[in-house]
Amino acid sequence: MKLNGRAFLFSLFSLLVLSGCAGLPEGPPVDDPAAAWQARAARLAPLTNWEVLGRMALRTPEESWQATLLWVRRDDSHKIDLTGPLGRGHLRLTQDRDGAQLRDADQRTYRDSSAQQLLLRATGWQVPLEGLNYWILGLPAPEADSGRDLDARGRLSALRQSGWDIRFMEYARYDGYDLPSKLFIKRRAAPGERVIGADPANDSVVELRLVIERWTFNRRDP
Repeated sequence: MKLNGRAFLFSLFSLLVLSGCAGLPEGPPVDDPAAAWQARAARLAPLTNWEVLGRMALRTPEESWQATLLWVRRDDSHKIDLTGPLGRGHLRLTQDRDGAQLRDADQRTYRDSSAQQLLLRATGWQVPLEGLNYWILGLPAPEADSGRDLDARGRLSALRQSGWDIRFMEYARYDGYDLPSKLFIKRRAAPGERVIGADPANDSVVELRLVIERWTFNRRDP
C-alpha cells in the first residue's frame, strides 16, 4: 500500500508513539484495582496548576499534522501553544472565565466563549480540549462516562466518553505521580454520519496521538 506524504508522517509519528521513551516499569498488581483507582482519582483531581510539554499528531480524512504542545493551566485559566502544524507556525490559544482567544502566526486574533469551539471554528481541527484537560492526567472528565477499563494497578487503561475512545498506552512517573505518557484518542463516525474522504475500512473521524515529555506542577497543589 502506498502512503501519501501526510499519511507517511502520521504513521512515522505513530511509530514513535509506540516505540519512544521507556515508560514506568510495571509493578505487581494490586489486590483491589477498583479501590486503588478511587484513591488515585482522589489524589489527582485537585491538580489544577501545571504545565505539560509534549508532541501531538492529528489525523482526519482531510488532513494530518504534527505539532509541539505546551499547555499551562492555572486553575480556570489555560494557555495552549501549538508549534509547527501544517506550516502555520505558532498558534496560541487561551481560555479563562471571560472566554477564549486564539492568535495565529500572522497575529490575527479570534474570540469565542469556548477554546475547543474556537479552535474548531478558526482551523477546522476537532480537538477535544475540554476532555483532554482531564484525560492527560489519567482521569475522566467530570461528567457521566459511558465506560472505563482499569489495569491491574488501578489506573485507566481505556475510557469511552463524550463520543471519544481514549486508550492510555503507557504511564510514566512525573514528580511523584504516575501519569499517562502516551495516549491514543479516537472519535468514530456516528450512525448515519457521512464523512467526506473517509476510508470505508476505517470509521474514525478524528485520530489524535499524544506523547507527554514533561510535567511541571505548581506547589500550591497537593
